[in-house]
Amino acid sequence: MSDINLYLATLAKKLSVTKEEREKIDTSINYLKGKVWERFQDRLDKVEVFGSYDRDTSLSPSIDQNADVDILVIFKTNDYQPNTFLNHLNEFAKNLYQRSDVSPDHPAITIELNHVKFELVPAYWEVNTFSDDDLMIPAPRNKEIKWIETEPQKLKEDLERKNNRENQMITPLVILVKYLNYLHGKPYDSYIIEQFAISRSYPDSGLKNYLYEIINDMTTNSQTEAQVAFVNELKLRRKNLLNLEKSGLTDYIEQELAKFLPMPK
Repeated sequence: MSDINLYLATLAKKLSVTKEEREKIDTSINYLKGKVWERFQDRLDKVEVFGSYDRDTSLSPSIDQNADVDILVIFKTNDYQPNTFLNHLNEFAKNLYQRSDVSPDHPAITIELNHVKFELVPAYWEVNTFSDDDLMIPAPRNKEIKWIETEPQKLKEDLERKNNRENQMITPLVILVKYLNYLHGKPYDSYIIEQFAISRSYPDSGLKNYLYEIINDMTTNSQTEAQVAFVNELKLRRKNLLNLEKSGLTDYIEQELAKFLPMPK
């Protein structure tokens, strides 16, 4: 292994959604969006894609079969409670995709097709008199409140800004960390990884140094048992790679990388 940076860049590219996959997924998105408008018509404000797929940081569905595409179905008003909106979307999806698995997965409706999984999320704009309006989505079941605010556009803009400042290193970095997260059973939510990557300071260059830096900054404070195990494993692998580099043990570096970040077949 002569160049860890080359290995990581090649791996990040292999993990990303391919052009062919994106074309097929986009065709399905456009079909679904058209049918949503057809069904709900003047009750809708907007239907838009958000989440990792929209930010180009999702893993290829050939790598992560549970990778999904999030779609906001933004209604003009919140005439109903979240469960009623979800029931309407569930009924719509089951009628549209009668041969596919459709199930409620609060706060979304999951549609599993052969090549992609969709998550339909109801939303509405809460109008504020003296500040910007808030985009609201159903709150998790463990919350006493019914709706919570979300800012998908802000995260996308923050990521793009950070990626541009860091010479396009943040997107592949996020994909690599998401791959590590996937390999360890997804102890972290996807957006948490992106927020963490955006908030870090990094060295001047090299994807390897970016990866080492983000791992070094990870903490085990106030984490779940699975998250602590994940962070400790990453820190150990980082330490091993640094020691092998320092000793000039090229062959062992390749073996360690294959254990740490295996190249998909």
